[in-house]
Amino acid sequence: MSIGDALGYGWARFKGNAGVWIGMCLIAVVVSGVINAAFSWDRYTNSDDLTVAASFSILSIIGSLVSVIVSIIFQAAFTRGALSETDGVKPGFGDLFRFKSLAPVFAVAILVGLINAVAFILCFLPVLITGYLLWYSLTFVIDRDLDPIAAIKASFKLTTDNVGQLLPLALVCVLLNIGGAILCLIGLLVTIPVTLLAGVYAYRVLTGGPVAPVAA
Repeated sequence: MSIGDALGYGWARFKGNAGVWIGMCLIAVVVSGVINAAFSWDRYTNSDDLTVAASFSILSIIGSLVSVIVSIIFQAAFTRGALSETDGVKPGFGDLFRFKSLAPVFAVAILVGLINAVAFILCFLPVLITGYLLWYSLTFVIDRDLDPIAAIKASFKLTTDNVGQLLPLALVCVLLNIGGAILCLIGLLVTIPVTLLAGVYAYRVLTGGPVAPVAA
């Protein structure tokens, strides 16, 4: 499994279903924007909007929680879609949100988030390491129905056993998304789906899972 193979597969799958992938990215942006606007308007209408207390209002806290919940759902939806693509199925918008259970999805996302938060507090470098090691935790939950702890262990094993293949891919994916962000963020509409699909392709190849061929 090479970086070229993974990105080539990701690009081919993206092209074959670009409308859904770009649409999902746009929906995620719009929903996030609406949530942010809905729960932050009081900062601009309150006479004490410059005080620290206003920043930590009850409404803002609720908004932050809603944002986290929605973010996890979208992250899971994108992962579900990428797995479907490697199965050879072009997912529609509704297919992306079909999960057997959201409980383990939220559980593993929260655990990974907490681990990364602790790593970030310690220093910037540790969070890069944990981010890589826990890369496939959510993927294992959705694809293999593993419980959160088992999924984290499986991700750790996969990423450590295949550092030579996965670490370079991860770095290239990060660089591509940075490039997409530089292009007025518009490039992210392409780079996010392509790198996600490339990552799931690598996951399936290295775990011996099914990988549907792409049309020549």
